[in-house]
Amino acid sequence: MDNQQSTQAALGAVTAFPAIAPGHHLAPVAIGAPGNGQQLVFVPCPDFCTTNHVSEWVHFLEDVDHKADEFHIDIPSFWNNTESAYQLTVSLASDPMSTDEEMRAAHLVVGDSGSVDAYLTPDMADKVADDLLKLAAKMRETARTARLHNVAESEVAA
Repeated sequence: MDNQQSTQAALGAVTAFPAIAPGHHLAPVAIGAPGNGQQLVFVPCPDFCTTNHVSEWVHFLEDVDHKADEFHIDIPSFWNNTESAYQLTVSLASDPMSTDEEMRAAHLVVGDSGSVDAYLTPDMADKVADDLLKLAAKMRETARTARLHNVAESEVAA
């Protein structure tokens, strides 16, 4: 067997690596509890995912999900200056092994500290964002009213 035939035979034994979809990269994932049985595999991971799939290992490949960094706002209360009354959080996620099509697709997870999370499609998130802008405008208007009321009350008291 000459050199060219040997190379072709060797290449015939190599399995072609699957193409990675645009917007994805290969990421290492630790499968199984740490120890001798844990395995490291590589899976397509969306570019938005910031999860360290090695340190945040899962028991089974079907448990791998993807999540972006969480954004949050803290809502304080003058009744408790040490912690927020609410913490509203939003993150981008997908669960590629879910049986639910919307969970497999990229979606937003919205929650607050202590309640059930809301799962939003991008269209639902746009609607909620519009409503939050309306709420913010109403909050500013109400704050102005409270401020004017407080000034008037302090002038009467003086």
